[in-house]
Amino acid sequence: MNASILIVGDDPVLLHTRAELLRDWRIVGASSREAKEAVLAQAYDLLIFCQTVQEKVVRSLIDQALQVHPESRILTIRSADEWRHLGSPTYEVELNNPGGLRSTVAKILDACPTPAGV
Repeated sequence: MNASILIVGDDPVLLHTRAELLRDWRIVGASSREAKEAVLAQAYDLLIFCQTVQEKVVRSLIDQALQVHPESRILTIRSADEWRHLGSPTYEVELNNPGGLRSTVAKILDACPTPAGV
């Protein structure tokens, strides 16, 4: 699993937990304030936006990321009581199934076998 993933989140504990769940890939974690720089620094195969990031910030970061790296895939995470449609696949947090995020990521990356930047 050679794909690179940027996880953007504003809760350090959740960010760390999600990075651990996805440790088989190349993971970079960033807060919403750090994400703009991270997006410009390199191409990622997948960008994951946690539910802790405000929707308007997510929209802006998605627009920016796709302008510089249009081949990147996007995944947004939402909680069960939240409604987010940002034009990308959405993963609903399942507290009783932590492996669900991992399988969702694997499916998205399988649909895009060529790593970004190659």
